[in-house]
Parts: sequence; structure tokens; C-alpha cells
Amino acid sequence: MRFVQLYDRQGELNSLTLIREFRTGTNARERPPLTIEQLVGQWQGTALTVYSDWQPSATYTTHLDVKEINGGRLQQTLSFGDRAITSTAQIAGNILKFEDGPTPRKILLLPDGTSSNTPLRLKLRQAFFVELGWLVTDNERQRLIRNYNEKGEWVSATHVIEHRVR
Repeated sequence: MRFVQLYDRQGELNSLTLIREFRTGTNARERPPLTIEQLVGQWQGTALTVYSDWQPSATYTTHLDVKEINGGRLQQTLSFGDRAITSTAQIAGNILKFEDGPTPRKILLLPDGTSSNTPLRLKLRQAFFVELGWLVTDNERQRLIRNYNEKGEWVSATHVIEHRVR
């Protein structure tokens, strides 16, 4: 698949383009949109980060715990390296709205088990990241995270391969 996230001059997310591709001669087929139920659980994985300045790549383990909580909300706790981040989202159909914190974000649940994690708005001279996730199987998920600095320059890319353990 190919995925493009475009922002307008005011920093608002303007459009998303998801291009699904299939190799000729394979039994690959289109899949339905990603659901909350497919995300809920405990995921363990490995992440590899490569940097634009050619510093050595970094590999580390990840743990993601996703659960539904009262009131149509989703809570996730992500641990990687020596960091842990807990966040809560309002579930609004196929959109998860993370409105707490310095940079409100949304995750769109898209066709073919794909998800898009983007800031609601880019702020001038503030670093940011975007993420694309996709289910390979019911118990394997991959994510690609791209980090940009305050000038909008690409800084690093992280590829995460995670498996559901519960």
C-alpha cells in the first residue's frame, strides 16, 4: 500500500490518499476497515529506527496495551525503550480522538486493516510525527512512524512489528 497525508498552509490535515496494491499472481484480496476489536489486546514487538543523519540504527522492544474503557473511550499504554506513554481517546465511529496533551491527534481506522495517526493540526516550528499502521494477520500488526523536526525536515523512521499476546 501507499499512503499520503497532506496538510494545508494553515497546518490543517487536508486530505488522505490510500492506494491499495496487489501483486499479480497472488491470492491477496481487499480487506474490510480496521475495527476497535482488532486493536484491543496486548501487543509485543520490536522496533527499528533509522536516522536521516546516518547515526547508527536503534533496535528496541515495544509493548502496547489497548483496552476499551467506560463511556466509549479507548485507552492505550505504549512502552518502548525506557519510556511509557498512556493516552485515552474518544471513539467516534472509525475515528479515535486523542484530545489531551500538547498535540491533539486522531487515528483513522481505514480499509485493509490500515490506520492513520496524525496531529489534528501542525504548529509552526514544532516537531511532529505521523504513523501508518496495518494488520498483516489478526495477530500481527506493523507500524511505520516518521518523525520530523521543527523545520519540517525528516529526522527518523521507525518500523514496528508487533504480535498480539492476549
